[in-house]
Formats: sequence, C-alpha cells, structure tokens
Amino acid sequence: MDNTEYSEEKEKSILSNNEDKVVSDMDSEGNEESVDGTSEEVTESEESSEEESIEEEEPKLKYKRLEADVGELLKKDTASAMAVSDKYVALGTHNGDLFILDFDGNLIKRFSSHSATVNDISIDVAEEYVASASMDGKVVIHGMYIDSERVFNYRRPVQCVALDPDFSRKDSQQFVSGGLAGQLILNEKGWFGQKQDRVLQHSGEGPIYAARWNGNLIAYANDEGVKMYDTQSQQRITYIKRPPGSPRPDLYRCNLCWRSDNQLLIGWANYVQIAIVKEQTVSGLPPLYAEISMLQTDFIVCGIAPFNDMTLLLAYLSDEITKNEMMDDPEQYKRPRAKRPELRIIDSFNEEISTDALPLHGFQYCQANDYVLDYYPSEDMFYVVSPKDLVLAKPRDLDDHIGWLLDRYRYEEALSNLKEAQAWGGSKVYDLTEVGEKYLGYLVDEEEFAKAAENCPKIIKDSKKLWERWVFRFAELKHLQEITPYIPFQDPDPQLSSTAYEMVLAHFLNNDHQALCDTIMKWPPTIYNISSVTVLVEDILEKDPDNKILMECLAELYAYNHEPDKALEYNLRLRRPNVFDLIRDYDLFSAVQDKVVLLMDFDQHLISEKQKQLENEENKEQDSVKKIEPIGKSRPKKETEMPAVRLLVENTESIPIAHVVSQLKSHPQYLHTYLDALFNKDHHKGYEFHDDQVELYAEYDYPRLIDFLRSSNYYDFEKAYKICEQRDLVPEMVFVLGRMGNNKQALMLIIERLGEVQLAIDFVNEQDDDILWEDLLTYSLDKPRFITGLLENLGGTRLDPISLIKRIPNGLEIPELKKALIKVLQDYNLQASLREGCQKILVSDSVSMADQLIRAQKRGVSCGEDMGCSICSSPIIKEANTENIEKYVIFFCRHAYHEECLFDADTILPLPENINKLSSINGVGPKVRRTVILRAMTPSPQCPICNDSQHNHSILNKKTLNTSTGPIRGFVRGQNRQSVKDDDGMPPMVPLRLEI
Repeated sequence: MDNTEYSEEKEKSILSNNEDKVVSDMDSEGNEESVDGTSEEVTESEESSEEESIEEEEPKLKYKRLEADVGELLKKDTASAMAVSDKYVALGTHNGDLFILDFDGNLIKRFSSHSATVNDISIDVAEEYVASASMDGKVVIHGMYIDSERVFNYRRPVQCVALDPDFSRKDSQQFVSGGLAGQLILNEKGWFGQKQDRVLQHSGEGPIYAARWNGNLIAYANDEGVKMYDTQSQQRITYIKRPPGSPRPDLYRCNLCWRSDNQLLIGWANYVQIAIVKEQTVSGLPPLYAEISMLQTDFIVCGIAPFNDMTLLLAYLSDEITKNEMMDDPEQYKRPRAKRPELRIIDSFNEEISTDALPLHGFQYCQANDYVLDYYPSEDMFYVVSPKDLVLAKPRDLDDHIGWLLDRYRYEEALSNLKEAQAWGGSKVYDLTEVGEKYLGYLVDEEEFAKAAENCPKIIKDSKKLWERWVFRFAELKHLQEITPYIPFQDPDPQLSSTAYEMVLAHFLNNDHQALCDTIMKWPPTIYNISSVTVLVEDILEKDPDNKILMECLAELYAYNHEPDKALEYNLRLRRPNVFDLIRDYDLFSAVQDKVVLLMDFDQHLISEKQKQLENEENKEQDSVKKIEPIGKSRPKKETEMPAVRLLVENTESIPIAHVVSQLKSHPQYLHTYLDALFNKDHHKGYEFHDDQVELYAEYDYPRLIDFLRSSNYYDFEKAYKICEQRDLVPEMVFVLGRMGNNKQALMLIIERLGEVQLAIDFVNEQDDDILWEDLLTYSLDKPRFITGLLENLGGTRLDPISLIKRIPNGLEIPELKKALIKVLQDYNLQASLREGCQKILVSDSVSMADQLIRAQKRGVSCGEDMGCSICSSPIIKEANTENIEKYVIFFCRHAYHEECLFDADTILPLPENINKLSSINGVGPKVRRTVILRAMTPSPQCPICNDSQHNHSILNKKTLNTSTGPIRGFVRGQNRQSVKDDDGMPPMVPLRLEI
C-alpha cells in the first residue's frame, strides 16, 4: 500500500470521526452499536430480555493507541508486518526497515537490511534472534544482543519465515522460509558452518503464504491448504484442505497461530479451522495426525490468537454495494468502503462473546491483508497493526472491573480481585481496607461471624488499630472463638496490646480449656504476661487437681517462663514425649543423669501404649464383617529408636556412658537396649563394654550376635568363645575360632556338629588354606554325603575332580554319584566350550586384522615433487626426457630410490632402447614387464633403511642390497612388519617401480 494514501489530514479526520464511536461501541455494559451509530429494531419484549442477559456480562477488553516513537515512524513509513515476544515488539515496514520497540512504542533498535517490503517476522523463544523476510528475496537474521547479521538471498520474493524455537540454543540454527517460488526451504548450518538447504515442499502447489514453527512441528500454507511437517520424523503428518467455495488463496492472507504444542489455529478468508495434533496408533502411517474442526464466519479473518480458553479474531468488514447490471452507474464498480476492523471473541462452542470496533487511522483505505494481529501470551496483550497505526488491546484494568463488581454488590469478588492486584500495585481508585471493612460490617450484621473472622486477615492485614477494634467487637458479641485463630501474634504480623491477648486467654480459661491449651502452645510467650496467666491457671487447677489439660498448660507456661525444673515435673506427670525436647532445649542433662532407669521406663510405657493401639486396631479388624487389608499399617518402633535411648546415645558427653551402664546393671535388658543403640551409632563408642555385649546379645538378641562378632574388634575372643560354648552356639563358635586362627577346630565343628558340606566348603574357601582342603578331603573320603557335596560344588574350589575321584575308596556306595559326576562333566564341557569359543573369536579377529593389513599395504603411493631418493637425496620426479628414461623404485614404507642407486648395473636387464616408441604404441606394456622382472628377483628387493634395524646408513653407500635376510612384507603407518611365508601363509610384498 502506498504512503500517499495516508496523509496527515486524512488521519486527523478519521480519528476525529471515529474515536467517539469506539467509546460507544465498547460501553461499560458490553453493548454494541453499529458503526454508523444506529441499532437494529427489536420488539420491547426482546429488548428487555436481551438487556437482562447482557446486564451481568462484563466487557472483555480495552484499547490504547501506541504513540511514542512508533507514531513518528509511521508518519514517514507504513507498517507491513509485526511479531511480539515477551520482551519487545518487532515491526516491519514497506520501506524494508525493521524496528524493535518496547511495549509502549518506544524505539529500541532499527535494522535496515531490506530494499523492499518486509512480509514476515519471526523471533526465537530465547528472544536473541529476529528474522525478517522481504519482497527483495532475502531473509535476514539479526542478533539482538550481539552484532550479528546473516543474509540469505533466495532471489524470489519471500512471503514467510519461521525460526526454530530453539534457534539460539542449537548449533544447526534451523529456519524455514517460503514465498512466490512455491518451495518451503529448511535452512541449517552444516559442517564447518556451511549453509545447507533442504526443500520440504516442492513447487507446483502455489506460493508459500505463511509458516509457523512450534516444537517439532512446522505449519505452512499454500494454494492447496495448510500442511504440517514433523521435523523429528521428517515427514508431512497432515494436509488441511481449503474449504470448498472459499475465496482465492492469494486474495487474503493465511493466519497461523499455535495455541499450544499440539493445537494450531488457522484463520483464512472467512473460515476458522482448529487442528489438534495427536499420536498415530495405526502402524505404517506417520507418527502424528491432526483432527480438524471448522467454523465459517461472516467476515474476513485478518488475524487469530488465543484468549484464555477462547479465540480472538481480527475481523475485516466492508460495505456491500448492490450491483445492477441494467444500470450503467460507475459507483457500483468502485471498491467497497471498508469498515473499522473488529476484535471478536468466540468461545469453544463457536459462540460470540464480545465484539469491539477498533479506531485505527485510515481504516477506510485498508484491505484485509493490511492488518496484522499478534499477542504477548503471558500478559494477554494483543497488538493490532495497520499501515499507519499500532493499537494495544488488553483486558480491562482492575479499577474498571472492581467498579463493575461493587455496583452489583459482589463484595467477595471485588475483594478477591483487589487482593490479587496487590502483587502489581493494586487499585488506584479503591482501597482494600475500606472496601473490606464495609464487607465485614455487612457480614457481622448478617450474623455470619465465622465468615467475617475468616476475612479479617485478608482485609485488616497489618493494622494494629483495626485488629484491636475488631477483636473487642467480637468479644462484645461473645464470639471470640471465631476470630482467635486469625489474630496476629508473630512477625511480620502486627503485635496487639497484651490486654487483647490476655482477654482471649481468660475467655478460654472460663469457657474452653482445650482451646486455652491450644492457644498457649500456638502463641509466643512474649505477647502476654506469663506470670499473670500462670496464676489464673493454678487457681483453677487447685479446684480440679486431675485436670490434665491444665497441667499441660502449666508445663508450657513454666517452660516459657524459664523454669524448666517445674515444667519437667508436669511433663513427667503427664508422661509427655516432649519431655525429651525440654531436656535438650534447656540443657537439663545434669538433672536426668541419675534418672536413667526412669527414662527407660518412660520408653517402655510408650512402647506398651503403641502395642495397645495396634492390638485395638487388630481387634477392630477381626470384629468387622468384611476384612480389608489395611494400607500403610504402622509398626511399633524398635527399642533403640525410642526417645529416651536416643537422648542418652546422642548426648554421651553430657551423660557419660559409664554412668549410664552403672545404673542399668540391674536392668540387663535396658542395658542391652542402650549398648545396642550406642553400637549402631558408633562401633567404637563404649568399646570397653563389648565383652558384656556378647553375653547380652546371646541372651536378648541372638540373631544379631553373629553380626556383632563380625563388626566389633574390641571383645576378648576366649571370653566370647566360652559364652558361645556355654549356650552351645555353634555358628558363633566357628566364627570366633576362625578369628582366633584355630581353623582346623572350626572346620571340625562345622563337619561334626553342623554337618553342612556347603558351609564347610565356604569356610575353607574363605580361609584359602591348602592344609584345610586336605583335612576336609581326608575327612570326607569315608562319608558318601560329603563326597557327593564336594563333587557338586567343585566349581568355585581349588580341588582337582580327578584327584578327588581317584582317592574315593573302592566299593564305597555313594548316593547320587552319577548325578554328581554328570555335573562335573557338564562343568568341564562348559569350560571347554568357552575356551573353544574364545579361540574361534581370536582366530577370526586375527584373520580380520591380517586382511586389513593386506588392504593397507596394497594402497597406492602418492608421489610428489618433494619426494627425494633416500640414497642420493636427488628428486625422484624430474622433467621427462625422451632420450634418457629415469627408473624409480618406491617401497610400501614410503622410501623411494633411483634404480641405479638401489641395484648394481648387472642385477636386472635394461629397458629396450625403443621404450618411448613402445610406450606410445602399446601403452604401459614395457613398464609392466619391467615390474614383473623386479618381482621375479630372488630374493625379493627390500628397503635398505627399514631392513637395517640399527639404521646403519653406511650400507647405503653400497649400491647393492644385502639379501641375506628375508623379504620385506610391507609397512603400515611406518612400522616394519617382517615375516616369512611359512608363518601365516601370506605372500611376500614387492616394491612398486615407477618410470617417467
């Protein structure tokens, strides 16, 4: 569109004529009027019912024209494309400029990389790169934070461009573009940063009008319709045809917008389509497919965007001109006059929610393709651009919304919105506290005290004066129990006067002891006078000495008042588990040093209470008619996990171990529990009592005795053996004997007392003693069961099965001997099979490597001008002389020689004198025959340098080869490999011979 169509006079006249209409179109009730100010005629009944239905519907959007720098820019140029990100707005113009603006229209950057209209703009997710496509056939990618500009010239007008969302994070830096050439091209970085183009859509289906990239999916449009391409599977997954009867595709721009990772919005001409991408369940088809829903509109869709769970459409409308072919009126052939564009919101049921007409400059002269809609998703800000204007549409602000709610007495919604708005500054008109107090007064008048108390923290917040006012008001109404849970009592909340808190406690002391206890535990002691409250509670307790709730209150109050001795007394009377926290918090370890037995009794009390609870649960399950397996059934704690034991174990510095042991000597089970917990925490603590622990474990926890014997290094072996011997604990006796070094006696115990062959074998294996093996074998020769066990378990032993079988006495009947021998043979066959397999693998690898070596040696040798003779150091390659032909020999080790330097004159036959004529007539025949002569020499020629292991270069002065050694086989990577044919059957390698 030409700039001449937009003069300043037209802009002023258009704005003055239409801004008032916009206000009337978007009134506070959401009512709509036609552009010319007239409304449709309806009956009175229909009008009244419509007003009632619309009365409760709040308008959705409000609008703002961006002035700042963009206003001045569009006076000199016209906008053609736009893209919005979370940080800035990119605006393209018909002059080929790309402007980067903030959300208020201020200019941040300017790029002038095009010579024609900018058709499309794309921004990556990281917002580090901006790509623009232009009619000049170029795609330019600009770096926002680095000085980078990459230009791609496609020599045909480019209609669209889409960056990979992760363009800045991937090394490939992919993007797609398309235009009048009809091809959708995927560009990416290849090796060494080279540009690589891949055609995703070939020409033949018309120009590419639009492309949008989201995740792994690329959506693009051409004459046939909209298609999707999956970059992960590299397949086209769906094809959305243009609806039948739709206008020509080149008349109206196709608008594509991704609502989410799997939902695409399509607005083209007068149709809206929604494509939902799903995973394919049918094999043999692309992994994804799309389900399509369609809506036909009575307007042209200029833009489409998601609005919460609804859809926002930018509608283009024009006046209808009635054509009469019988009349020759030139006015009827003029282009229809365009109406103001409209933003329409439709819900998921395709029902229109609201319609707003936009006051854009010069809308009468614009066509549908002159408008662009894009949005800022995180803020629900929608930008509409025309050639000469940029308008921001966003939801109505808080003040508008709050005022609308208060007019309808919807205080709860108003307060909720006011509270939410505090995060970004709150309302400029309404005060949360003032509105809230009116609401609280309304609730109290309606006797909804619980609801009023619940809303006090939201409304009063940190106002001390207001809190005290409402607390006293609730006290007057005798409803303190409702407001107490919400009274502030700790930082950063405001602290009320002590009188207010004491009034609440006195109220509960007279009416609800449990509420008093809960409140004392909840409130910090600094907000009220502890002594005053304690005196009141003690007076009531004297009248009711068995009141456990008041005892709990006094225990807490004494603890708050730094009188731990008195608090400990009440805690012990109540047998409260927090007595241990009290001891830790106030460092009362010295007070409980002589009360270890009492603390352990406390643990037993807790265990018995837990056991009773579990028994009651089991009884309830048994009494129920239908038994259901309990989920997450609790189990009683171990004695070592009980609080008293943990207290003693964790504070050994304050409560010495020896002091605890001396008190628990008369309670051996308590002593075992304590020492066991101490050993579990640290094997080295209390090591002087490990001898006692052996006996304690044997008496009270035998299954863990062997673990203790294995873990501890501080007990006396002889004492431990005697304890085990007194109780006839054979496995433990075997272990102790093993640690004492008496392996033979231990083995005899296993054989004679336990009679377990496998255990005996494991013990001997662990000791790794040949004498023990001999003892075990000697003992087993007259015991068939032991012989069978040895034969069946030879796999991991050092015994030779043949020697074992030979030593079996003749005539000895051995049960299951056949089965044992079969197992021995199977184990042997398995080992033989494994060795054979390994040998085959080794042979196969050797042959493969030999073939690789031969292929490497047969490669050609590159000869350059810098290659010299290893003997005379003269260049190998000289200018060809037809009279005197030079002859050269090059070995596979890359050493080169002149033939006369390498051989004696009589060693090989000379070339024919007419070699040049023969070469020109018969090709390379004479040279080949010469090579055959060299290969037929006995012994084969070899490199003097590589054949001399000591690098004795004096041999090079002789012009004959030392042929006493074997032939040179070849060289791989400079390594000399010599062998003879008898070694591996490989023929000897011969040198190359070149002649120029």
